[in-house]
Amino acid sequence: MHVLNNKITKTQFSIVFIWLCITVAGFAYFIDSRLVSFNVDNKLSGLAHQQLASSLKQYIEPTANNTVLHFYQTDCECQQYSEGHIQDINNIANDNNFSIKNIDIKDHLLVPVTPSVAILNNLGEVVYFGPYGEGLACSQTSGYAQTILNNFLNGYSANLIIKEAKGCYCKV
Repeated sequence: MHVLNNKITKTQFSIVFIWLCITVAGFAYFIDSRLVSFNVDNKLSGLAHQQLASSLKQYIEPTANNTVLHFYQTDCECQQYSEGHIQDINNIANDNNFSIKNIDIKDHLLVPVTPSVAILNNLGEVVYFGPYGEGLACSQTSGYAQTILNNFLNGYSANLIIKEAKGCYCKV
């Protein structure tokens, strides 16, 4: 009867180790190549929230309501990853009498990528501008925008513009 050798040789271990290293390196390369910087062309560099607010006023209606602006492009494949964030934000916004506007954006001087979101208070000041989330599927955590919106409803106003994030975004 033939006895099985249960010992792993150094050669077998080396082959498995090299295969694992190549697999992890390949995975990291392909993931990193899909991640795009939110501020891809440095459109937001040196930008103050007052300048952004002036640029976004064209999209808000002259009401006394707080506003959520959702920026998207119809041909952006990354939009699908933000749908959960958008729905959550819209539910919170509807419950708190916000105006909600979806803007199909083709070209903009300050909006660098889509999907992105702006939250403005009833004076038209920027509370938040940036991505819904970050990461490969923009699904890490509950999302920046939702956290800022909840904080705003609890009395905290940040005038926050996210410039440093990587995720699945489409350049405007």
